[in-house]
Amino acid sequence: MTESLKACLGKKICQLRLQHNLSRQQLADLAGFKLIGLSQIERGKKFVSEKTLQKFARIFNCSVRDLFSFDITPALTEENRKKLTDINNLLENHPDLISQTLEYLFNKIK
Repeated sequence: MTESLKACLGKKICQLRLQHNLSRQQLADLAGFKLIGLSQIERGKKFVSEKTLQKFARIFNCSVRDLFSFDITPALTEENRKKLTDINNLLENHPDLISQTLEYLFNKIK
């Protein structure tokens, strides 16, 4: 299951806080929050207002848009990871087989 927007934003805020060598208390003070409020945001339990997004952007010297730039790729199951590995191996080691298969499929579609 993919993470919620709140959870992704919370992780991003936490990541930026750590990159800026700030403790939770320091960031809470800068943003005008109580520590519990910031903790809820970082854990994805609480969403933030537009005003708060602007505060975070100012604190981290980035745009509000940058706060929403995070990887939303869902975690792969072990089974799917193995399938992707098999596909990559096939693509790397048997390009001729891939070409023949695609040609066959295109001819069937026509």
